Amino acid sequence: MRFRLLLPFVFFAALAGPALSLSCAYLDAAAMFQQAAEASERYVIVRGAFLRNGPDMPLPPDTDDPDTPLPYSVEMLFYGDIGSRVGFRTPVELEVTVRVNCVLEWCGAPPEDGREVLAFLRVDEDRQYHLGIGPCPAWVIYDPSQDNLDQIAACMRGEACEAGG
Repeated sequence: MRFRLLLPFVFFAALAGPALSLSCAYLDAAAMFQQAAEASERYVIVRGAFLRNGPDMPLPPDTDDPDTPLPYSVEMLFYGDIGSRVGFRTPVELEVTVRVNCVLEWCGAPPEDGREVLAFLRVDEDRQYHLGIGPCPAWVIYDPSQDNLDQIAACMRGEACEAGG
């Protein structure tokens, strides 16, 4: 009797097809530092929090796939400290354009208002600050540990800076 009750569920589950999932490679603080150091763009490293400072603004699509949600940007205010060789001891307030991107149906999200982050901000030629957020965070560590902060300071001093360490 149980088999007959389960048969429709098994049948419809088989019709659903394969489930797609997104697998993200974890980047620790040192890996993010190395990624920023090797980039042609300039980055600053900050610790603090963001506050939304404007509405979501749609951007042109990154792909021709009509099922992929549109990327968007949002203006945010960052308040916290900028990193240096001695750690995060220099207070800053910065206006930051956060660009949110999607891959297929998976999208990033801007940092939550007030949540502590360690972020790598790209600085353009006009000294404007930008943060890219995709479904796999590559430039932000949420709720960074003291080990994350110490690791970044060590990297900035030119000490051991090995990813995964």
